Amino acid sequence: MKKYKPHQKAMAPPPPGQIAFITLIFFIVSTFGSLWFINRSIEPKIMEIAQLRTEQLAREAIIEAVNKKVADELNPQDMIIVEKDNEGNTTFVTWNSSAINRVQRDTYFRVNQFLKRLEEEGDRVDSSLDIDIDQEEQETQEEVKDKPTIAYIPLGQATNSTILANLGPRIPVHFQTIGDVESNVINTFREWGINNLVFEVKVNVQVRLQIVLPFSTDTTLVNTEILVTQGSIQGEVPYFNGGSGGEGTNPSIEIPTSPLP
Repeated sequence: MKKYKPHQKAMAPPPPGQIAFITLIFFIVSTFGSLWFINRSIEPKIMEIAQLRTEQLAREAIIEAVNKKVADELNPQDMIIVEKDNEGNTTFVTWNSSAINRVQRDTYFRVNQFLKRLEEEGDRVDSSLDIDIDQEEQETQEEVKDKPTIAYIPLGQATNSTILANLGPRIPVHFQTIGDVESNVINTFREWGINNLVFEVKVNVQVRLQIVLPFSTDTTLVNTEILVTQGSIQGEVPYFNGGSGGEGTNPSIEIPTSPLP
């Protein structure tokens, strides 16, 4: 006698709502996983660029403040006070404290304004800091319409492959910085030649700069000493120079006693 097997019902497809839910979960997991992988792969490159960029910005702030503005506005003879006798010979030389203080003030103010521009507006490095230091309470910065991104990282960097490193869309990265500055004036006198004096005015600037966004980096310290101005003072040239510091041998000069013909 022939046996009949019971008919098995075909499985019904899952409802559309369940398919949509599973698809959404898979999309979210894959998206966040891809972002995590890309971020982990690209972050070392961005950290390296950020470290180099902070050094560049710090040096640019010093150059902008000292070389372009302070040094151009200085007259070497204004840095010293020279007193002379009735015959025009130099009798006393000292530093002009007000001029020295102005150099220090101007340097600090200009570097500080440059750093504020980076913090508040993300300004370009090559933009000029043309400001008036005597109008500190006025707005001294031009509005920057578009915050520039200062790094573009190809998406291929995430593969850690030399061949694929430059492929893919470039991801723009904008760095937000914070920093401070210290400035000191170094003024020196030194002898030169016979009865001549050379004076030099240098500015020692210390800039500490740190990138805080999109991540925090170590503080970069840039210490630079820049010659601002120098000059010389020429004293009276003696008829005879008996050696340096009184250690030379005095000559033997015979004075004639008989009348000259």
